[in-house]
Amino acid sequence: MDHAGEELLITGAWLLGLGTLSAAIGQTHATVTRTKKGKELVLKGNGIEALGNSLQAVGRSKDPNPASAESTYYYILGCWIEAAGNTTNSVGIHVELNESEEDGRRIDALGSSVQGLGAAFEAVGAYLAADTPARGLDMIGNSLVSLGSIVEAIGTVFLLQELEEAGEHILMIGSWIQVIGAFILIRAFSMEAENEEDGERRTFSFYNRGR
Repeated sequence: MDHAGEELLITGAWLLGLGTLSAAIGQTHATVTRTKKGKELVLKGNGIEALGNSLQAVGRSKDPNPASAESTYYYILGCWIEAAGNTTNSVGIHVELNESEEDGRRIDALGSSVQGLGAAFEAVGAYLAADTPARGLDMIGNSLVSLGSIVEAIGTVFLLQELEEAGEHILMIGSWIQVIGAFILIRAFSMEAENEEDGERRTFSFYNRGR
């Protein structure tokens, strides 16, 4: 992968981490206070996550290695699906806060489910990728983001059933699971970039010795 692709992946990972953290803080505030306070931060966090996923999709498309084509396909598909899910979450929360609470929650539940599906595709992409020190972390990180998203969808279903307290606590748990997954991904992408830099240095050193 070229340097531009690596930079987009790392930038996207940091945006994903920032977005999930913002959403988790906002959801925690809403859960503790049992009010709508904090939901605006959840909305903004999901928007940041969508941007991060989009940058990662573009970064993955810059991998010219034919051997990783299948893995890259799942990565890119997963990133775009996850971005769509996060965007849907933002729309849902906006509708919940400004129009219809029930309609907003339905949209939010759909968005979390779509986001979970996208992260699951990315985990498959990591499974199919070449074996590197970062591969295991990549699979774990995406699996946790997927799990956290599904947990959030379950929490929203609880809210739709008017089980407010349980629903808000489940949403909070799901949001923090995503934070853990996102920061594991930051580490994975950093390790991947370091590994490629080390490979380039070894190649350059070998080339110079052979001259």
